[in-house]
Amino acid sequence: MKNEKIIQQTMDLHREITKEGLTRRDLLKMGLLSAGTGMLLPISGLSLRAAWADNSCPVPGKDIFSPPTRPWVVELPRLVEKQTVLNNDPAVFDIGNGGGLPAPWAVGTMTGGDSKYRCCEENPELHFATPYPELDHQGWGKGLGLGNQPPQKWYEMRAKQFNHVWHPDMPAGSAGQAAWGFDGVVPGPMFRTRYGEPHFTRIHNDLPQKNLGFGINQISTHMHNLHTPSESDGNPLYVNHSGHYWDYHYPNVYAGVNQFGGIGDPNEALGTLWYHDHKLDFTSQNVYAGLAGMNCIYDAWGAYADPNMGDYGDETKGWRLPCGNNYEFDVGLVFHDRQFDPNGLDFFPLTCFDGAIGDKITVNGKIQPFMPVKKRKYRFRLLNMGPSRQYEWFFNNGQPFVVIANDGNLLPAPVLVKSIKQSVAERFDIIVDFSQFQPGTEIILLNRAEQVNGRGPTGNLLSPGQQVLKFIVTSDAFGVDESRIPAKLRPLPSITQAVSQKRTWKFERSGGEWVVNGKPFNRDVVSATIPEGSAEQWTIINGGGSWMHPVHIHYEEHRYLSYNRATPEPTARGRKDVIRLDANAQCEIYMRFRDYKGLYPMHCHNVVHEDHAMMVMFKIV
Repeated sequence: MKNEKIIQQTMDLHREITKEGLTRRDLLKMGLLSAGTGMLLPISGLSLRAAWADNSCPVPGKDIFSPPTRPWVVELPRLVEKQTVLNNDPAVFDIGNGGGLPAPWAVGTMTGGDSKYRCCEENPELHFATPYPELDHQGWGKGLGLGNQPPQKWYEMRAKQFNHVWHPDMPAGSAGQAAWGFDGVVPGPMFRTRYGEPHFTRIHNDLPQKNLGFGINQISTHMHNLHTPSESDGNPLYVNHSGHYWDYHYPNVYAGVNQFGGIGDPNEALGTLWYHDHKLDFTSQNVYAGLAGMNCIYDAWGAYADPNMGDYGDETKGWRLPCGNNYEFDVGLVFHDRQFDPNGLDFFPLTCFDGAIGDKITVNGKIQPFMPVKKRKYRFRLLNMGPSRQYEWFFNNGQPFVVIANDGNLLPAPVLVKSIKQSVAERFDIIVDFSQFQPGTEIILLNRAEQVNGRGPTGNLLSPGQQVLKFIVTSDAFGVDESRIPAKLRPLPSITQAVSQKRTWKFERSGGEWVVNGKPFNRDVVSATIPEGSAEQWTIINGGGSWMHPVHIHYEEHRYLSYNRATPEPTARGRKDVIRLDANAQCEIYMRFRDYKGLYPMHCHNVVHEDHAMMVMFKIV
């Protein structure tokens, strides 16, 4: 491999930089970054770009290589199903470090185990960032008609360090190498939750002071994109310190409960969600370390009067989408590309601030796994965990598949496709029917999007493409497949409420930084103050160049009014929370801000861009 020695030395130096917890701002002050480009100066031993004559960023899989690994030797692990605390009894919570039992208010003391107090003490303005002091829970016992119930399901989770095996052929072998994750797994556990059943999660931060050569032991866990009160949203400003915990309350009501009544309009339901770290300046590194997982939320029982409607996680009821016993046929697939150094150690690239891509694509934490499948229909929930790669998915046999949901939102009707593009943080639910194939048939999921840097795909399709996951059809008996693909799914809610404000947000690069409306993120600035219950029209603009920005807006879903002044593609005509903002694109959206109040961010979900200041904060009042 070209310049292998200097590459290894440079990667080791980057680990030393990140071990010190240095941010982009620190590197600028130290004179290690170009003020014009925002990149590390092309000095040999400092920047990988210095190893190439044209000072370009090396391309993973072309210029730099992870150690070789054999495909299809590891079976795809299913995401661990998260269980409630013992007997679903909050009395068994770990209340160590001076903390208290779960409650509608913050519990613990400054000398104990509650990061909320510490967060407010270090940042006094956050005492009243939400309607109640000390970041108390808005939707629990406050008499506002927002669910207003105590939690029905109780969970406890720990962020910690452990050894993870990405592939047995890696130099670390079966011993694995250090990673961070929730409950000691990468990705974290799969939650199965339900509307009408509020749930509570206490997240303990047990991360060590010494990092992995990247990351920081401060976290903020964002539930992307549940309709959640601000204090439980996982705002980048709300820090859960190591040795402490943060209490999250999820009322699990449909958006617009204030206007609709009950627990809200079921047409506002979500489905496939995920949670990930969101610590200011370190989101990309902490997610790369492994701090992410999935949450599927199902309709409240009897949400619709029509018994043929509703996503209940039961293929004998409602829409009867594939599920099976213990969710056997309702499968989360988490995609995450990684780079390893020549010695096989995890490497997070500081070379370029356009983004971080790697030459190894993992699925549920494994490199090129295989999955035995039965002769029947499966529902796969596809999540692009990032940090910066966009995928374009095909099957190697040209088989079409059915898209039923985008960004966790069931579409009004299924869409038959042969491929889909998926940007960072987007989710797609697809149904694949294996019943037509003979036992022993092998079908490979391919990524055909060519991408050589963090800017985004080149627009070229690889042939045949990167082999990511192999399905092997088995002859296992399975009983009757009671699932179906209905002709119609979730109706779109009305968007007839009058728009009270129009705003424009421009995502671009300026002065070596990623900015929104010409300014880098400032934690002391609220860029929009929005009355609760109002509707607004936002124009989201890509400021130029060949950059692609997946723009994520916290809190509520939006609807495209137009994309590049045209009707969006069929799979994007439902409700969304991520805008795949292609180069020079412009998107108009309709969005509402209902029920809860407080601070929420909007940012680029190429999380390297986010960490380098491409974010704004808005406040619902």
